[in-house]
Amino acid sequence: MTKSLASLLVGLGEYQLVGDPQLPIQALTYDSRRVRPGSLFVAIRGQHSDGHQFIEQAIAQGASAVVVDRRYWVGSSQLEVPVVVVADSRVALAPLAAALYDYPGRDMTTIGITGTKGKSTTTDITAQLLTAAGRRVGMINTVDFQIGSRRWPNDTRQSTPEAPEVQALLREMVRDGCDTAVIEATSHALSPRWGRLVGCAFAVAVMLNIGHEHLDYHGSFEQYRADKAQLFALLAERSGQRWAIVNADDPNHHYFLAAAPADAVQLRYALHTPAEVQGVIVRSEPTRSVLRVSSPWGDAEVTVPLPGRFNASNALAALTVALSQGVPLDTAATALASVRAPRGRMVAVDAGQPFSVIVDYAHNPESFEQIFAMLRPQVRGRMIAVFGSAGERDVAKRAMQGEIAGRMCDLLVLTDEDPRGEDREAIIAQIAVGAERAGKRAGSGYLCIPDRAQAIRAALAAAQPGDMVLLLGKGHEGSIIYADHSIPWNEEEVARQALAELGYGSAHG
Repeated sequence: MTKSLASLLVGLGEYQLVGDPQLPIQALTYDSRRVRPGSLFVAIRGQHSDGHQFIEQAIAQGASAVVVDRRYWVGSSQLEVPVVVVADSRVALAPLAAALYDYPGRDMTTIGITGTKGKSTTTDITAQLLTAAGRRVGMINTVDFQIGSRRWPNDTRQSTPEAPEVQALLREMVRDGCDTAVIEATSHALSPRWGRLVGCAFAVAVMLNIGHEHLDYHGSFEQYRADKAQLFALLAERSGQRWAIVNADDPNHHYFLAAAPADAVQLRYALHTPAEVQGVIVRSEPTRSVLRVSSPWGDAEVTVPLPGRFNASNALAALTVALSQGVPLDTAATALASVRAPRGRMVAVDAGQPFSVIVDYAHNPESFEQIFAMLRPQVRGRMIAVFGSAGERDVAKRAMQGEIAGRMCDLLVLTDEDPRGEDREAIIAQIAVGAERAGKRAGSGYLCIPDRAQAIRAALAAAQPGDMVLLLGKGHEGSIIYADHSIPWNEEEVARQALAELGYGSAHG
């Protein structure tokens, strides 16, 4: 798409422009390596590098103009291309991207879903329900991207990509004829320090739950909650009917409703608290739940073919979104009975072994509590958990994960998740502090094996008939990230290979 520079700047608020405002711009990038002729290069100071150091390189590669951050730019205004000086170039990225792609979110019903856990599952279920009801749907979540009938893995390692990628995907959805976009909205993406989702023109905002996560970035629970609630504030970008949908079972739901525009339609769903969309679990089985649902759109009994109370809640959230968008309850209930979980969520690995092996993405204290509580009653023998904790992320949760797992499991195998630039053994030691608080001792209650493949082999070798081995924290992810490299990773395949080495099935069984 080609736009004048001036037309891209309308959403920025205060800025200074030196140069021709009518200059044509054909692309937008914050990575100097991706600059092509006609690009607007946005210089951003990141954790590991400063884009202002690459301005000359970007111009040499054909950048038509540059955006700089007044806090970090020390160059003169005598560059050979127009310069836009802004207060915060990172925050400027989203409105620039939305303008370049001509605000594609306005051309669809854009649905944002946020919460500490369950976002990927709920976005996926919501997309499945709306597709089954005849909508043409696009989706952006941690696991996959979807545009209509096309679906492919999200290999960015970002649940919510950067703003130019989000807006490009939304524009592609519009071109493909999509009428609905479902977006997983993370706290990082919603934080005003990033503002990646500004300009998406959300018509529906959904809050699932709030727990302990990413406090290293947000600084406090209160700030984390406030950043999450930005999704509801973003409803103000949209004209017409807007929906603020919250989980009334979470005590923070009032805070999210208060962040929404006063004229947004408020809609609560819940399993335990009175709500407009009320679900009651009438049967809970190892692989599914049956809910009785009462709502303003009628009553029905629905089957959720996914295990656990938390998936029942996720499914109820998706059902509530579908109802708000005019999908008849019986149509939504029929579709719900055949939904599938995203890749890497509660995947059973069966090679004929006499114990259970499950791969799941659970990687924070709340999801640990849920998955252990859900699966413990199904285990005749011991529960063995293999997990780590991500480097350069929330440090406080490491001991919490160790303590929860130590309390609820019989054997822990502590290993790498994504150490990034941190000392892998130091991370494991921090997890072990929590495990010891729960009474576990090194060598018997927990093992420290940084190499994840070796850790999985050790756990499976230790498993006896009737045991359950949980491989947690990687799920669908296709790599393990270290300081200066990453290695390809497929948790399910590694487990199958280890089982084959133990004499069960085959490596690709």
